[in-house]
Amino acid sequence: MRKVRRGLLVLVSGLIIVLLAAGAAWAQSASASGSASASAAGGSGGTFIEGTVNNMRTVNPWKAIESPEYEVLALNFDLLENFDKSTLQASPGVATSWSQSSDGLTWTFQIRPGMTWQDGQPFTANDIAWTYNETLNCKLGNSLDYLVPNFTKSITATSDTELVWTTDKPTSAPIRPPWVYIAPQHIYGNDTCAEINKEPFFEDGKPMIGSGPFQLTQWDKGQDWTMTANPNYWGGAPHISQFKVVLYDNSEAMVNALKQGEIDYTNLGSVDLFNQLQSESGTNGITTHVGPAVTFGQMSFNMCDPTSPDAAPYCQKNPGTGNPALRDPAVRTAISWAIDRQTIVDKVLAGYGEPGTTIVPPFATFYHYQPTADEAIGFSIDNAKQILADAGYKDTDNNGVLNDPKTGQDLNFRLILRSESDIGARLGTYVTGWLKQIGIATTSEVVSDGKLSQAWLSDDYDMYIWGWGPDPDPDFMLSTFTSNQCGTWSDTCYSNPQYDKLYVDQQTAPTPEDRQKIVYQMQDMLYKDIPEVVLYYDKSLEAYNSAKWTGLEDNVSPQPEGFLWNQYTAYSALTLQLRGADSGSSGGASSGLLVIVGILGAIIVIVGIVMIARRGKSDEDLA
Repeated sequence: MRKVRRGLLVLVSGLIIVLLAAGAAWAQSASASGSASASAAGGSGGTFIEGTVNNMRTVNPWKAIESPEYEVLALNFDLLENFDKSTLQASPGVATSWSQSSDGLTWTFQIRPGMTWQDGQPFTANDIAWTYNETLNCKLGNSLDYLVPNFTKSITATSDTELVWTTDKPTSAPIRPPWVYIAPQHIYGNDTCAEINKEPFFEDGKPMIGSGPFQLTQWDKGQDWTMTANPNYWGGAPHISQFKVVLYDNSEAMVNALKQGEIDYTNLGSVDLFNQLQSESGTNGITTHVGPAVTFGQMSFNMCDPTSPDAAPYCQKNPGTGNPALRDPAVRTAISWAIDRQTIVDKVLAGYGEPGTTIVPPFATFYHYQPTADEAIGFSIDNAKQILADAGYKDTDNNGVLNDPKTGQDLNFRLILRSESDIGARLGTYVTGWLKQIGIATTSEVVSDGKLSQAWLSDDYDMYIWGWGPDPDPDFMLSTFTSNQCGTWSDTCYSNPQYDKLYVDQQTAPTPEDRQKIVYQMQDMLYKDIPEVVLYYDKSLEAYNSAKWTGLEDNVSPQPEGFLWNQYTAYSALTLQLRGADSGSSGGASSGLLVIVGILGAIIVIVGIVMIARRGKSDEDLA
């Protein structure tokens, strides 16, 4: 080894000390600046901000209806199992493993040990058993059918880490997975059923207690809501500190906010604005993403007929205000023939979708039923007119509108459209135009989702256009047409005893192939009865600030082209981080500088040359 002369060593050592001191001073300055910035953003990991035009109205996990509500609940609470990123089948989550008894009547779940609620209390199998039994005992409609109430005998916690679910008949329902958010028994265990239904779950100054990766900590109703990362989440702490959602009056303002860096992400309903962002992609730091056609839009008819012997119990007590002419299958069939679904896809969705047929979207490839060419209802104004003429509908008063042969009244239907939909007005214009061509008048009303929900649940409508984001498994979507869901999830208060029986049968079918046959039969029945018209399957249109954030594009779910955010299981919520950030420590910039200085010092020692480091680097230079 060649020795270094003492004088040079002293010189180099002194220089290294000076460099380290300068580096430490810079790091302190950068840290202070970064801390101020991070504090404003909600923490060292930054705040990821989403823009939306869809308001949130409740965070009660048993009362949620719309996407913003489920987005928050999915981050704040856990389900029993996760959805596999690729297959969307049940995968380990709160339950780490499960087994079915040889007779098929008992499912045993091993529950992850050591879990805690966000207030530090232990999370155990008792919380799951209480949540599920509360759902069953209180008949909480938006979660009830997931727990197969017709067959479930008992759901018990045999220990803190074991849950046993027994049924009268073999069923795969416990591993679909059941979409029932697990609530903390130590907080709500003494609530009555009426209190659970009214429970707000979030109050000012009292964060919502769950077990998920984020916790709702602030909600300025009608403006924004904020979730704070859970550092003790069993799946690992999120990299970001907060997730915030800001409500906008319109999509134009929201997209401008994205371009200006005021928000980081949005899921767009406006195809025009999405195309604009896509055409600018690569020049403004915004990345666009087209996801699969998982959701669908539908036009629903009020089918509540209190005079029918098959009427749902809720309908008998709450007859509603629906026009009785819509209970005539001929009228509904004619309307279906009068709607040009391909034009909707081409002109309203700008090609981001597919023409609709049945209520299980094509992404559920095994269970989606596609009507045959002979069964398919296409677009034909002439066919629609002929169907109505054959059923006795004529314009008896020569005002251009057909009359009901039973009542003599004009066929004039109230059509409710969503003010929060970017395509609602355009879609309504097409539909009313087509119906006018076959002699049916419409009186359109554009309302908020809150008012539409009230009209829907009280059967105070003739027709409305809305949409669904179904589960990966078809069970829930099929359940919404059962009689007992009238007044809860049913779009139309459709009631058909044969359909109800098939729904129960598919829950206990011995093989997937047997279940598929029943599910096909149910979709075919709805397609022919037409309680609603499936207008289209629309694709997900997402945009985010890729210059600032990373971790979304690598975690798309379901793979290979699913959602970047708001997934069936929140994979991206755990991988999302600021681009260039050190995921392991908020002091990453300081540590990085010290490493650089050390390397520089080593080089100086080796070559024996004194170098002068560059001065005055900004935070941006070192990001």
